[in-house]
Amino acid sequence: MTALGRSIFGGIAGGVVGATVMTIILIGSKAMIGMPMLTDFVVMGTFVGGTESTVVGAGFIAHYLLGIILGAALGAIVASSEKLQLTSWGKAAGVGLLYGVIVWLVVFIPTLMYGFAPIMMNMMGPAAADMFPMVLGIAFIEHLLYGMSAGALIFVATRTEHY
Repeated sequence: MTALGRSIFGGIAGGVVGATVMTIILIGSKAMIGMPMLTDFVVMGTFVGGTESTVVGAGFIAHYLLGIILGAALGAIVASSEKLQLTSWGKAAGVGLLYGVIVWLVVFIPTLMYGFAPIMMNMMGPAAADMFPMVLGIAFIEHLLYGMSAGALIFVATRTEHY
């Protein structure tokens, strides 16, 4: 496999791991505040056009597909730039954290404001607006963890030393 292929493969694996970490936090945070645990996946599934019987599954599929695609993109980005190649655990963590922030700003915030917010307002009424600061904070942490997962697995997939 080429270096690019290994990097993309690592990004895909990191995307799955990162999406799983995010899923655990999403479900756990809802349980902690007494909301239905799959609320976020109902919102995501509604956003992508899921029907009443498929909305949760559609939400999970959309979440994991996005995690995989964005992980593969990070793999391709770091493989194509000598300055971004992950040569140490520290650099993998740093690039991953930066990528998590970028994904949060460029993908999550617009999706929340123009996609999820109207769905949440429809589901929960005005109380949904009170949740936005918490949603933004939790999502920021989740995206940092996502980026670190992707960075770490790309580093593992591309390092030349084998133990």
